[in-house]
Amino acid sequence: MKDDVHGVAVTHPEKLLWPAPPLTKRDLALYFEAQAAWMLPHVANRPCSILRAPDGVEGERFFQRHKMKGASAHIVEVQVAGEAKPYIAFNTVEALIAAAQIGAIELHPWNCRPGEPEAPGRLVFDLDPGPDVAFARVVDAAKEVRERLEAVGLAAFCKTSGGKGLHVVTPLKDVRARPGWDEAKAFTRELCVQMAADSPDRYVVNMAKTLRVGRVFLDYLRNDRTATAVAPLSPRARAGAPVSMPLTWAQVRAGLDPMRFTLKTAPALLGKSKAWADYAASERPLAPAVKKLCKSSR
Repeated sequence: MKDDVHGVAVTHPEKLLWPAPPLTKRDLALYFEAQAAWMLPHVANRPCSILRAPDGVEGERFFQRHKMKGASAHIVEVQVAGEAKPYIAFNTVEALIAAAQIGAIELHPWNCRPGEPEAPGRLVFDLDPGPDVAFARVVDAAKEVRERLEAVGLAAFCKTSGGKGLHVVTPLKDVRARPGWDEAKAFTRELCVQMAADSPDRYVVNMAKTLRVGRVFLDYLRNDRTATAVAPLSPRARAGAPVSMPLTWAQVRAGLDPMRFTLKTAPALLGKSKAWADYAASERPLAPAVKKLCKSSR
């Protein structure tokens, strides 16, 4: 059996990818088609890793970053300095549908500027709670990260991770004398270290799981050169088909339920939302923020 979505052949469209609610490969292709205009500015022209689940989320899953023999021509390649093989990239709506065709449920792009793997394009703070931490504490953490970013002149946007955490994202302005990846990682680490030092009972920057009990892990490691973060609106290979949902800050409040945002519900909810509407206009240079943060740490 074969179907066409946006002119791209989808074989075995009836294949079940999520058992509950029952969602098929065709459902995933149609979702990517509908959300492409929103997703592509955050995904296109960047090296990307994908999590594939060809037999559904209850079957074998594996990450892929290089193009396989016979892959769709819509999925292009990006050469990265120092890497033996080029990465794959998803630059068009057809490429996203080709991703669905191979059971690529999750998209994890680099956080570089489009077309510039060596230039940080955004910062991502991944707020990951310990198993005994209420989600309301993650909400508090996101708000505090926002306050600290705005205090040094940067904008902040929030999205669900598609799991139990939240991501706070900062768009960076492209300037000639821009800081590189080392500076981006050092800045995010310093902000997280300051936060954990101020509230050691609430936050931790060490990734050891034993230290996360009762605390929110402030993960700044998404800001390395080859590191990735799940793309906004990307589905997750998890029960219930959650997606990484962009939020307004008004939504980041007590009672927020990340599992409300799924492959089935997200399109209609996003259509009513102004989340991230000013993202592109909110790019700020990192260098002045680095200086302000360093002053505050003295």
